[in-house]
Order: sequence, then structure tokens, then C-alpha cells
Amino acid sequence: MRRLNLWCLCLCSGVIGSGVCVFSKGQIISVLSHAYSLNGYAHKILHGDWFGGKVVGLCKIAHKGLRVNLYATHIHAEYNRVSDEYLPHRISQAYELSQFIRMTNSDTDDVNIVAGDFNFEPDDLGYAIVRRFADLKDAWMTRLDLDSADDGNTCNTPDNIYSICEGKDDRTPRGKRIDYILYGQVQGRTGVTCGSCQTVLNRIPGSKLCYSDHKGIEAVLEVGSPDSVAPTLFSPAIGPNVVPTFENTFDKALAVLDSGVRRINQNRQVYMIALVVLFSLLIGTAEVDRQSLALARWSMNALRVTLVMVITFCFWSAVILNRIEYHALLAARNAMVIQRKWDDAQSETATSAGESEKAQLPGVGLQLKHLDSKNDAIDFERNTDDY
Repeated sequence: MRRLNLWCLCLCSGVIGSGVCVFSKGQIISVLSHAYSLNGYAHKILHGDWFGGKVVGLCKIAHKGLRVNLYATHIHAEYNRVSDEYLPHRISQAYELSQFIRMTNSDTDDVNIVAGDFNFEPDDLGYAIVRRFADLKDAWMTRLDLDSADDGNTCNTPDNIYSICEGKDDRTPRGKRIDYILYGQVQGRTGVTCGSCQTVLNRIPGSKLCYSDHKGIEAVLEVGSPDSVAPTLFSPAIGPNVVPTFENTFDKALAVLDSGVRRINQNRQVYMIALVVLFSLLIGTAEVDRQSLALARWSMNALRVTLVMVITFCFWSAVILNRIEYHALLAARNAMVIQRKWDDAQSETATSAGESEKAQLPGVGLQLKHLDSKNDAIDFERNTDDY
């Protein structure tokens, strides 16, 4: 790092570390990290997300006269797309990420850049939450070099030796795009254009091995005045079917969080029933112990130890862990409800203002109607370009 004159930051989190780091040629001025409120389950040892401690980190970087907010993150993995038990956690993380980005901007910042393994595909709800609530563009979808043969897929690609083949039922035989570079200007101070975007760092040169089970992604962003932003087009490789419309994003996210709350309540009931049954078995071993030989008593002691361990786990899960998960989901839900109320109020105010203007100027009603239609068309194009 010293030889390359790079600034480096490793975002330490969890038991074994988050695995998130930042290397920068521009000087890192200040840093801030936030560990997500929900990070999976400790007893899911083979998944390991809880031990990694998923995190989002912010590096404020000074580079050639610009102040850049560089966010790096890694969101909880998806292990079963059909029945994703972690989906409430992942949606909560996506919303926390979007709010972290919004709350850490300042008047002196020029551009936001968000990069990392999101573990969301472009048509997933979590991707829509981050893009919409943090007002970000996808570098791959807005790049100017649309003629590139690169398909943009970064995970489970056929040319990666670590890819897992899902057989005939594989819905993504060419891989998935779940790693992103997102960007956006801050308060209209600058204009940002993505000149190019491509996948990199797959095969190690001179070796059959790959750097990782994911490809890297590289983007060239051009920052200038707000008027210098080039028109945004969608890549034909992406297709219109996977460009999220963001319709009812709040409702869908709230429904996922509500399902998580219901599952917590069900799990608590299961744990409490298990506690009663296991404690009854533990008491029952005392009577058996009086009428047994030495070998049987040793077996009973081993059974008691096992029962005590399982009882401790059920009690800790029901009384402590479930409450932590419940409050974290409730906090995310309450924040979403407040934001939706504010957005609805802003929309009603804008609608009322437009109707009031029409009422005060009846003589030019047709002209205003024409302008409204034109503005609607512009807004639609802007939304389509942005998202």
C-alpha cells in the first residue's frame, strides 16, 4: 500500500470481521461505520453472517478538489430464494443503508459512491429500497459504453471455478448481478456520468484459479457541473423486465417486516413450549436415577447436561434474542411509516398547489394542462433514467 501510495481502511466488525475494506488514492479525511441491527442468527454456524457482522462504512475522501462520500457494504446473503428466512433482516439492512447514506451527507460533499456485495438482484425489493430512498443510479445500467459484450453478472458465472451449478432448474445459468457501484450527486452541486462499467478480477493471470467466487466490478465516473450530465440510457443487456418501477415499495417492505414480526412471535411460542417439555424431562430423570445402575446414571448425567444446554438455548432465544430481533424490525418499520407519511404529505401539498394554480388562472387552463402533461412526461423520463 505504501509503494502504491494508497490510503487503506479495514472495517472491523463482528467476530471474524466484516471483510469490507477501502483502498483510495485520494486522502481519507474521516470514517464512520455502522453495524446493521440485524445480522442473521448465531446458531446458523454454517451460514456465518452473524459472525461476520455485516456493516456499512463511510470514507470521506478528498480527491482533486472534490469531496467524495465513499460507502462500502456487504449485505446478508440469500441462501434460499424460494423461502428466504433472512428476508426481513435483509430488507431491514437495505433500509438502514439507504438512511445511513441520507443522514451522512453534508453541504460540502460533491458526490456519493456506494459499492459492495448487496446480495440483491436488480429486480429485488432490497435493491429498489436502496436506489429509491438514497436517490442513487446504477453505474452498470447508466454507463455510456452500452455496446460492451460484458453481461455484468458477478456471481455464479459459468467461467468461475467456485460457481455452484443448480442443474436444470437454474434460473440464472449465466450468473447473477448482485455486486454494484451506485452513485449520485449531493444536492445538485455536481453532475456525475458513468463513462464505462465492466466486470474485472475473475481469473488469476497464469492460473486456473479465480480471485473469488465473485467477479469485481469497475466503473469510471466523470464528475463535472450539473449541466454537463449526459442523457442516461439503459443497457440492452439488462432489459426492461428487470428495471424496477419502485411501485408500492413502502407497502412491500412493510409487508416483509410484518411477516418477520409474526414469525418471531411464532418462534417464541415454540421456544416456550419446548422449555416446558424439556424442563419436565429434566425433572423426570431424577426418578430414573434412583433405580439405575452406575452406567445408567452416567448416561442420565450426560442426558441432563444436554437438556440443560438446550433449555438454556431456548430460554436465551425466547427471552433475549427474539426481543432484540423484534425491536430491530419494529424500529425499521416505524422509520418507514414515518417516512411514508412525510412523502404522502409532500405529494398532497404538491397536488393541492397545482390545483390551486389552475383555479386561479382559468383563462389559461388549456395551456396549463398542456404544460402539466409535458412535465408528467419529463418526470416519467427522469424517473426511468434515474432508476
